[in-house]
Amino acid sequence: MSAFCKAIIPFVFAVFFCLVVLYPPAVVQAENQIPTKTVVVTGTGKIHQKDSARAREEAIANSLVSAVNRVAVELFPLESLVRNFQAFNEMIYGNTDKFIQDYKVLAEVPSVNNYRIMVEATVSINTLKKLMSSAGILLEEKPLPKILVLISDQNLSDRLPKYWWGQEKYFSESSSINALVEPIKTKGFPIIDPHIITQSTRFDPIYDKPDLNDTEAVTLGLGSQAGVVIVGKSVASSGPNIMGKNIRSFKGIVSARAIRTDTGSEIATTMQTSVTTNTDEIAGVRDVLSRAGSLAGEDLASKIVASWQKHEEQSNILEIIIKGTGDIANFEKLRRFINNISGVKNLQIKELKPDEATILVDFQGIAKELADALMLNTFESMGINIYEVSQDRLRIELTPG
Repeated sequence: MSAFCKAIIPFVFAVFFCLVVLYPPAVVQAENQIPTKTVVVTGTGKIHQKDSARAREEAIANSLVSAVNRVAVELFPLESLVRNFQAFNEMIYGNTDKFIQDYKVLAEVPSVNNYRIMVEATVSINTLKKLMSSAGILLEEKPLPKILVLISDQNLSDRLPKYWWGQEKYFSESSSINALVEPIKTKGFPIIDPHIITQSTRFDPIYDKPDLNDTEAVTLGLGSQAGVVIVGKSVASSGPNIMGKNIRSFKGIVSARAIRTDTGSEIATTMQTSVTTNTDEIAGVRDVLSRAGSLAGEDLASKIVASWQKHEEQSNILEIIIKGTGDIANFEKLRRFINNISGVKNLQIKELKPDEATILVDFQGIAKELADALMLNTFESMGINIYEVSQDRLRIELTPG
């Protein structure tokens, strides 16, 4: 290598270091700011008894609701908003002030009966996403996991609980289970039909019991390609209270937990109770189980959505130490490739040395997944040797191609 090359390489690295480290890209700086969306909307207030001031307040309030609505429609999938329109409507009208960061009136025109106003409003995207997620509204329309329901059912006349995954393959029109799956299906989650599974599956005797543990439930879920299993029990009982000769009390309890099959982790749990009175035993039991099942389903549905959304959005800051960066072209080629990997939100150079670089990657996943993505690519002018993969760090060496 010539003396000129030896002298110029440290200079190039120094300039590169100043550009990418001391003056990070605008996108990195922007991530430290609170994301907002500014829109211009109009609102109308009705003038009653010549009270223009009150009509003006009503017009501003309506315009702010319109602003939040407009941003929500731009951010979230229409299918998700339609499925959850009632929850979306209640959330917007009840929390408008939480979403609006600031606003200003651009123009206003009072008339005989109405007060019309034009407003520029700034909506907090973070707050909107957070409350939408807590309301069980999906932030992105991604494929949702199939759900397998493993809930045993014990009615008043049953000596023991009944369940479909045993040797007898018992199926019943359970009021509690039917009511439980309904709100989950409304959220868009596909429910696996147990009849189809039993036609092609022979269950091991170890599963012939009403109370499955997490490992057993996950194994059955994986066998049916379920992403989530819901395990639990539904029990109906006769209450001690009696009024007159015919009116009796009935109690229904539905307890369940949801488990991810890919990780085996519990993501939701619920226990719901309902009590009612009736002169007819069949109708009374059906009523309490249906109510308890519906409450359990609504609770599980919102928790599963929130957990699934959180998992999809979760990202980690990974440190990647790269040796052999003396060839700047190869280093840049690798850096661009990493930046384009699915799940990489941001890449920033932390440190540069003569033949080594350290970069930080905001990655939606774990280091092993990023390493796998790198291994699947073939670089024309170089090879890569990934010689260390830990929880939050990769060590890579660039080798001649």
